[in-house]
Amino acid sequence: MRHIPLKENPPPSRLRKWLTKAENLTQALISETDSAKRREIIESNSEVWRNKALKKYFMQLSDGKCWYSEAREVYSHYHVDHFRPKSEALDLNGKDQGGYWWLAFDWTNYRICGSVGNTKKGAKFHVKRNKASCHTDLCEDEIVCFLDPTDEDDTLKLTFDKTGTIKPSSVDENDWDYERAKYTIENLDLNYEPLKEARKDLWDTCESKLNELQHLMKEYNKNPSASKKGQIQSKLEELRTLTKPKSEFSVVAIKCLLSSDIEWVQKLALTAA
Repeated sequence: MRHIPLKENPPPSRLRKWLTKAENLTQALISETDSAKRREIIESNSEVWRNKALKKYFMQLSDGKCWYSEAREVYSHYHVDHFRPKSEALDLNGKDQGGYWWLAFDWTNYRICGSVGNTKKGAKFHVKRNKASCHTDLCEDEIVCFLDPTDEDDTLKLTFDKTGTIKPSSVDENDWDYERAKYTIENLDLNYEPLKEARKDLWDTCESKLNELQHLMKEYNKNPSASKKGQIQSKLEELRTLTKPKSEFSVVAIKCLLSSDIEWVQKLALTAA
């Protein structure tokens, strides 16, 4: 999971009409006191969050990757996920705590999610404390279980190993950070087997490039030449590219470099993080 600065990047002017419609629908929801009629407003306007231009804008923020998994898929549909579910919000026991109907058309509540994760997530959204129940309550006061890719601190709570497995950064199972990470991994299916395999392949690629680089450096130090120096620079750039935000699973590449006991490799990772 890599940080998505959503609130710092509001929808562009080309989506002004969309914003106006979304705001008008939100006001209609707030004005409507009948829950059945509110549900009707939401269900009859699903094209709002399925808008192609809006989706394209969201995709640009992540360089075409899922905000949760960092996967880039060309043959499956990305979903615009309501981070806080619009109709119902299920706790750890599957009990509905009440959906966030007033956020149904709020762009700050949208996230781009791969179909596997979005299907698995469904209406799950456990709130440990201070659950918001209407538009006058502050969602910022909630203590929520799901990690949010738009919260930079939350992205630090996940890590990876060389098998491609994603896991909590915290090793203490009693920590709230551990609980949140575990809940997010399980309820977004972030260890879905094809995802794990893709991350493992990238880790192996990084290690292979590092081994090649170390060999080149050793040869260069024995017998320096402009040709070998150029090869080293080329390999370094290949590694840097793997850690850049545009690259698929870039945080896995960064973790791989950080796991090295070689200081310059760790520095390379830190400049990309």
